[in-house]
Amino acid sequence: MSSMPNAYRGNMEPIRRLKRTGIHLLALFAVAFFLVFNPCADAGQTNAAVKKPAFAGSFYPGDRHDLETLVDGYLRNAASEGCSGTPGTFAVMAPHAGYIYSGRVAACSWMALKGTKAKTVILLGSSHRAFFDGVAVYPEGNWETPLGNVAIDSAVAKSLASSGGIIKNMPSAFDGEHSLEVQLPFLQRTFKDVRIVPLLTGRINKEGIAQLSDILKGVITRSKGRAVLVVSSDMSHYHADSIAKTMDMSTLRQIEGLSWERLYDNSITRKDNELCAAPAVIAVMKIASGIGGEAEVLGYANSGDAGGDRSRVVGYGSVSFAKSDEKDLPPLTETQKKKLLSIARKTLEEYVSSKTAPNIDMKDGRLSERSGVFVTLNRDGQLRGCIGFIKPVAPLYRSVVEMTVAAASRDMRFRPVTDNELKDISIEISVLSPLKLIRSPNEIVVGRHGLYIVKDGNSGLLLPQVATHYKWNRDEFLRNTCSKAGLTDDAWKDKETKIFIFSAQVFSE
Repeated sequence: MSSMPNAYRGNMEPIRRLKRTGIHLLALFAVAFFLVFNPCADAGQTNAAVKKPAFAGSFYPGDRHDLETLVDGYLRNAASEGCSGTPGTFAVMAPHAGYIYSGRVAACSWMALKGTKAKTVILLGSSHRAFFDGVAVYPEGNWETPLGNVAIDSAVAKSLASSGGIIKNMPSAFDGEHSLEVQLPFLQRTFKDVRIVPLLTGRINKEGIAQLSDILKGVITRSKGRAVLVVSSDMSHYHADSIAKTMDMSTLRQIEGLSWERLYDNSITRKDNELCAAPAVIAVMKIASGIGGEAEVLGYANSGDAGGDRSRVVGYGSVSFAKSDEKDLPPLTETQKKKLLSIARKTLEEYVSSKTAPNIDMKDGRLSERSGVFVTLNRDGQLRGCIGFIKPVAPLYRSVVEMTVAAASRDMRFRPVTDNELKDISIEISVLSPLKLIRSPNEIVVGRHGLYIVKDGNSGLLLPQVATHYKWNRDEFLRNTCSKAGLTDDAWKDKETKIFIFSAQVFSE
């Protein structure tokens, strides 16, 4: 039986009739015209091979409308839960199971990329079916889903294949592979006009991971934000719920702490941690560590949360990797400071009395810029609540609204603020500069800098004014920030501990 698709077999009958009447040239011309001028063909991709979906209808819906509705719902839910891009995001880790199990977590990863300037998405996974050494690349053509075709960025793919020997053209390795295919519908509903570069890791040692990391770092650096990485990775497999969560939390702490050497030993050498595409995750961690970047865990679930069976679950994590935003914004004017304090006061009074936050119509461009910010509530000179965004995740005025609500109601050290306290509470706002990773504690200036310390997934922050208030010297400031992070007092001396400094504009009522 012919392997030609049914639609094309049906179109052959007119040609047979033409051949029977001897008009061979006219038939050939008609076929050529169709191939060249078919309006459904992608520009520049007319003759490119199309890789058909293998898991539409099983891992995700095979119907276009059903798939759009499901993915868009996941993305809306992720946005409502606070998943959003951080300036400088260059990579994410996303799960690759059936959407009913992992779709909500995967959506958080894709929302973290929304708003980037990406034109090329490099998809990285580990081969589940083919066995080979090194890294396979799918070099050219298109990949199809029920939502349409996604073109391969053949220029980037070919440059990767010629960059040092570890990455090789190997399209056959992708046959029957689900881990990258299931990412495509999320990509198609998140971006427009982007191309992909599919990569799969086979057997790869520590030196090979380092080489892969260096190659990808070069692409990311040269692209100036136009290329991003998506690592397709599930976590622990088929353990009881409690065991899976313990193992997965350990893995996520190591990823967030960028402890890539430790994760290599634990996930590849000793198998204490389980992680699909561990070589790719470790390569991205190494990139982030090398450029002064950060990792942030965005979400976690396991199959038991959706399926109900908690005796044998699979873990799913969402992580973003970002280079710290080094753009220094102009200082706030006195008018802008008063505006923010007014917004915070209005928010505090409305939320405490009615449990609703005001809608703010903001026309000041500076107050609409993203900034890290903390809102501190004091009553009679004593702390009454303090919560903030370390990173610039939202417009400043909106962050002030959110953090005022949080300081009044969600600081676990205090009970929620009540109506009869409002007249006695004063508000202080600290607008943070971008975080800067330092190489030596000698860079810390007490009174000017705040500290943010990260190690093994634990983190702690103290604002600049805290050290001034308690009259700490540099070592005391470091020890107390470590304590805030749940670390030993001298953890700041460990080479794996990352110390960030920042400054803050601090103003109050």
